[in-house]
Amino acid sequence: MNQTSIPPKGFIEHEFIREFHDSEEKLQQFWNKLLLRETFTSGQIFPYRVEFSDTAQEGYMIPGELNIHHGPFLSVHGAVGEITKNYRNLNYFYGSYVLSFRLVRPVQLEFFKEDQFIKLKFKVYLRPWFSPIWEFSNRILWSLFGFSMDRK
Repeated sequence: MNQTSIPPKGFIEHEFIREFHDSEEKLQQFWNKLLLRETFTSGQIFPYRVEFSDTAQEGYMIPGELNIHHGPFLSVHGAVGEITKNYRNLNYFYGSYVLSFRLVRPVQLEFFKEDQFIKLKFKVYLRPWFSPIWEFSNRILWSLFGFSMDRK
């Protein structure tokens, strides 16, 4: 599923990009974890939760599989998109939001496996004035994500 929509009136498109660098072995372990449901369903801080539509909440993700990340000020639901040897994406549905539907609307989360790094690209629509806060918050969040992937 290719996201070709345009931002709603009063919103801008924002892409947060982060690269995770490490040894080839560590990057492969990191990549393998990105493909597993339990990477996202286990260890969530209460009251936040990730659920998959499949009865199995563990094992490899399947293209087209539905999921939701939810908790206070968060309802991000979508479908697992393409999964290849070097690419994985998650396409979010209309109605998904972070903090408020009037503030941040997730569109797509992509991971690219390269030889020397794994790149994350998180596309959202958001209010222009919120862009610096969103950028700063994502720098913190995804730094912790990379750290937590090393520890599992």
